[in-house]
Amino acid sequence: MGTRKLACPTCGTMEDFRLLTEAEKTAVREDKGSGYRVDNLWRCTAGGCLSYYRHLNKSDGGRLPEKFREEKAAED
Repeated sequence: MGTRKLACPTCGTMEDFRLLTEAEKTAVREDKGSGYRVDNLWRCTAGGCLSYYRHLNKSDGGRLPEKFREEKAAED
């Protein structure tokens, strides 16, 4: 599955979101508990943003650990 435009609570704008990777899912389970469902969690793809949430449910989300920070690519 690709990306979808969603409102990012951190960026304050509409951004592309993608599903979490397996490593990101593992980090969320470590933070929220082994029973926490991670199947439909979407992560903001804006450079430097760590926000994620369940599609259409911003209150059921959080921020990934710093090790998952993706810096914005340098523009040519």
